[in-house]
Amino acid sequence: MYADHRLSLAYLTVQGCPPLDHVRAAAAAGYDSAGLRLIAPLGLDLAHPIVGDKALIGRLKSLSAELGVDFLDGEVFTLTPATDVREWQAVLETAAELSMPLMQITSEDPDRNRAADNLARIAGMAADHGIAMAIEFMRWRTAATIEDAAELAGLSGARNVGILLDALHLSRSGGSPAAVAALPSDLILYLQLCDAGADMPADDPSCIAEARGGRLQPGTGALWLRELMDVLPADIAISVETPNSADHALDFTQKAQKGMDFSRRFLASLGR
Repeated sequence: MYADHRLSLAYLTVQGCPPLDHVRAAAAAGYDSAGLRLIAPLGLDLAHPIVGDKALIGRLKSLSAELGVDFLDGEVFTLTPATDVREWQAVLETAAELSMPLMQITSEDPDRNRAADNLARIAGMAADHGIAMAIEFMRWRTAATIEDAAELAGLSGARNVGILLDALHLSRSGGSPAAVAALPSDLILYLQLCDAGADMPADDPSCIAEARGGRLQPGTGALWLRELMDVLPADIAISVETPNSADHALDFTQKAQKGMDFSRRFLASLGR
């Protein structure tokens, strides 16, 4: 914990890191938690499968207990017109076995009612395991804005559905701290923290490239992070997501440590 915040090492910060090494890097850098990729985002391959690998799951649980690093969240379901949530049961069972309280979900379904119905179904399955579903909105997804995510959560009618607030995606989709403050505070389940430059990417491919390899460390860019923290709960869990291609020469632990150092420095600057 740091300043009442549970700090977690996001998958993208150490993208490509094998799951066991991800946990080791999180522990070495002083994180409380780690986030693992259980399903690849739509259109991408999964580098290190976990679901169905009982031996690996067992090793992850043992290493987690040994090093004192638990698991905050799992990536990432994607709602599409062809979604069959029954196919996700094994993923939820893996998340439950790793005691993950959160699973990320995005939407690429243009039919919002169908998306909401499928979200309600997966949320019902997740609730059986004590897992909440966190909608991550992104400018290039169908659920592109914080308002889209809030609407989708409301249409689902599920009590265990909320929003994953990514500071970069909030900015690049035209959002602001005021947009966050306009929502019920309990709708925001956790924060992905990073910073970014003042210039908005010109198109979606540029936005995707920035999100996956052009983020800045907290407090080093032009985002309104201080104002954002002012409208969030004082104990909100924080996933440190700071991938930057300029850090390619750093090893996984060094990338994790860099994100931790800047995040702590930023949080300390808030004077809480």
